[in-house]
Amino acid sequence: MKLSELKTTEEILRQDLRDPTFRAEWERTAPARAVALTVLRYRTDRELSQRALGKLLGMPQSQVARLESGEHNPSIEMLVRLSRALGLEFAIDIRPADRPARYVTKQARTADAIADYEASETAVLFAAG
Repeated sequence: MKLSELKTTEEILRQDLRDPTFRAEWERTAPARAVALTVLRYRTDRELSQRALGKLLGMPQSQVARLESGEHNPSIEMLVRLSRALGLEFAIDIRPADRPARYVTKQARTADAIADYEASETAVLFAAG
């Protein structure tokens, strides 16, 4: 098979999202992926190891690795810890899907690490930066 015949990540994801079970899990973990990207960007921008970041956060390296995996949604307490220790900002908007966002700023809607989706008649926007 030629390299040009291989599917892109976007093509594979688009195909996988057709499966309702996969789509539900993808949407459920969207905030986790946004936090993971934000924490990973913070750590790499400062050339920190997971162990060094863990020291800043008062947690073991394994917990940093779990956070960066993007597979588990962080608790509100974890978001508070990240904000206090690293100066990160998070915006979360959860509302009925038929209503426009009233409290989220335009900047939050265009943040680098963002999860924006609808599930079960609920709209969820999660921005991190």
